Amino acid sequence: MVSVTSDAEGLSGYIDLPVDSIWFISYKRIIDRLVVHTEDNKYYMTGPLKYCMNALNKSSNFVYADRSNIFNADNVVKINTLFKEVYFEEEITKKSKRCEIAHNRYDEAISRLEVLNPNVVFF
Repeated sequence: MVSVTSDAEGLSGYIDLPVDSIWFISYKRIIDRLVVHTEDNKYYMTGPLKYCMNALNKSSNFVYADRSNIFNADNVVKINTLFKEVYFEEEITKKSKRCEIAHNRYDEAISRLEVLNPNVVFF
């Protein structure tokens, strides 16, 4: 479980979110928060992304996409090799959530992802 809030200011109080429901986490400088993306919602956390990833990797498989994004390798379903994006759904639409991988991290991220989640589909 991860403690998150449903609003960026924390006024809603903490909610316990199962780690396996997290698709990816991104740092948003403008609000100085980590944004936790799940299938249906966005939640918020404080703290450095590196600290978050280290803690999460004790029980899950998160991979750096770039300096401000990490994704849960267990939830990746497809990878767009042209645009270097991971997807978390079988059916991809314009509204599908995606996490971009930086060009300089792509090879390392894909190598790690292939080990952690060999069922991922490349397209």
